[in-house]
Amino acid sequence: MIKTTTFGLTYTFSSLLLVLLIAQQSLAQGNDTFNPNTLCPLLANGTKIKDPRYCNVYIVCMNDTSVSGSCGDQFFDLNTGLCVDPDTIDCISSNPCAKQSTGFAPDPYSCNGYYYCSNGVGTHGECSSGLNYNPDTNNCIRNFPCEITMLPDDYCNIVPVGAFIKVPDSCTQYQTCWQSQLLNGTCPTGFLFDAFRGDCDYPQNVNCVDKNNPEIPVEVSCNQTGVFISDGVTCNGYFYCGEKNDEGDYKMIHGNCPVDRFFVATNGGECLPRTSIRCPYDRCVTLGLDFMQMANIDDDGCIGFAICQYGKEISRAECPQGQYFDEMAQLCVDEEITYAACSTSPSSTTTSSTTGSTIITSSSTISSTTTTTASSQIYTSTTATTEAADSVKVPT
Repeated sequence: MIKTTTFGLTYTFSSLLLVLLIAQQSLAQGNDTFNPNTLCPLLANGTKIKDPRYCNVYIVCMNDTSVSGSCGDQFFDLNTGLCVDPDTIDCISSNPCAKQSTGFAPDPYSCNGYYYCSNGVGTHGECSSGLNYNPDTNNCIRNFPCEITMLPDDYCNIVPVGAFIKVPDSCTQYQTCWQSQLLNGTCPTGFLFDAFRGDCDYPQNVNCVDKNNPEIPVEVSCNQTGVFISDGVTCNGYFYCGEKNDEGDYKMIHGNCPVDRFFVATNGGECLPRTSIRCPYDRCVTLGLDFMQMANIDDDGCIGFAICQYGKEISRAECPQGQYFDEMAQLCVDEEITYAACSTSPSSTTTSSTTGSTIITSSSTISSTTTTTASSQIYTSTTATTEAADSVKVPT
């Protein structure tokens, strides 16, 4: 690597420096490891991304494949998805010489690095240890302030803000970019991430096979065959206790109640309207998948609410004094709310049984498939608490 110790870059056109730079032969013509066809299957159909190798090239992901487009003399603006004047956008590219055909350019990913550009091709150089490159004076200066930008192949440099990215080898995990940071997320229990549509959906609607059951808490166990028990971690999840294996352990198959229903172990296992069930776990499950929503809080007298996003509680708040939160209406109201979901009474129906207790004998109760077809995207519950319970289904 080039070490500038006794002379600054003001002597950059000397034959010595040019010889050293050419000898380095670290060309910056793009990130040759970038392959859009490995990224597009992780993105929603129709997503337009930036090609990190060039400032004027974009890529449209269509049917898991990539289609390249060019802005010509303009640059591609990732924020708007449009081609714009080069003077109106700061292009971070794997090719730092894209804007400067001849002369020196800073290395956007190193404080002490720089490139010598010749006809759009860059050769890399580096200041001595403790010195940073000053692009204004073309000198190596000690303690020169520097802020390193993200790597060119980082998702958030090429994927638009708000786009969801599937995590490879996972059916439930995804990532998204917010304020140049890559955030991790997981679909609510019972849902899988659909990369083609870029959202969470029921397993039967997603082309992904996840053979891993959720981790079973130590306190959750079966004591007989043919019973349904709470999964011990979610309000809508349960286990069906199957036959014993050769080691004497019961086969535990995980399932989930339909949207707007929570599991309760009464009557052999039921899925009841969520407002009629007290649950000690996160009551935001299946809420806030498209936008923030609220849920009643267990054991608070219905005066507060949890703020939900992507099926998880992210914060809590209370209604103004004298008002109550109505989860069904998603509002604070003057009328007293008496949902069991937020009751302080210990006699209210609760999702709590984590050991098998009731044998299912009715053949109509056990089904080989779960036939839930409602969309999981928006919670618009109009379910009355007097609705009949849904029978729990044996998961497949």
